[in-house]
Amino acid sequence: MITIKVNEKEHHLPKTISLQETLEQLSIVQNGIALAINQNIISKDKWATTTLTNNDNILIIKATQGG
Repeated sequence: MITIKVNEKEHHLPKTISLQETLEQLSIVQNGIALAINQNIISKDKWATTTLTNNDNILIIKATQGG
């Protein structure tokens, strides 16, 4: 098991899990979001191949519409 934080909330996940699998496991909608791991932006085409490690800090930014 590894421990990560997603928007400051702690989660415990299997040892080898990709960013994509993490989003699916946490039921996070993947459209209209940007992700950073430890303050490094990860492009969407690398989500499936980016493996998380213990103590990673993930920031999810959601696009919103406003006026």
